[in-house]
Amino acid sequence: MNIIQKPSPNFSTSNYTKIGVQIHKTLGLMPSTLEWLRNPRSFSSSHYLVAKDGVVYQLVQLKNRSWSSGRISNPTERAKKIMIKTLWGSYVKPGHYLVQIEVECLENETYTEKQYKSLVSLCNSFDFDVTEENFITHQDTASYKPNLEAERTEILKRLGGETSPCDSQPLVLNNWSQLGIKVEGGKIILFKKK
Repeated sequence: MNIIQKPSPNFSTSNYTKIGVQIHKTLGLMPSTLEWLRNPRSFSSSHYLVAKDGVVYQLVQLKNRSWSSGRISNPTERAKKIMIKTLWGSYVKPGHYLVQIEVECLENETYTEKQYKSLVSLCNSFDFDVTEENFITHQDTASYKPNLEAERTEILKRLGGETSPCDSQPLVLNNWSQLGIKVEGGKIILFKKK
């Protein structure tokens, strides 16, 4: 996977190791989204930006904190399981320990196929496995942000790979007449008739 380096001045040094991923929607389009995340006046950035055409830009090095997910508001139970607290009980900004990925997408849109492929490749390139437990959305840390549950689910499904028929329980038939066939999503599915 080719990653284009487009450094942003909007970052802080960090002593944390990245342990998970948080995905976002830009709510804006390229190239102005990339320009905004690199503009010192925006006080905003992410580690990566994935454009609609699947091109991946790295704005902040993983050793540093990107300036995204700054304000924590009503975090979900899933987020609380991975979020780190300070000695005083407040949450450490997620950009310190979660890889922040902005995805070019308007509020009423979903990710493109090229973005999904790039996101899976990107997640597979990290020094840790991306799992159900360490993969959250921006809404998980700020309840007022867009819902990305469908996108998160799709990425996790693709990271886990397609389930092979051999991985599931075998279908036992007494004869061929018990077999049904249907097509879903361009795939032929065999099933046992009731």
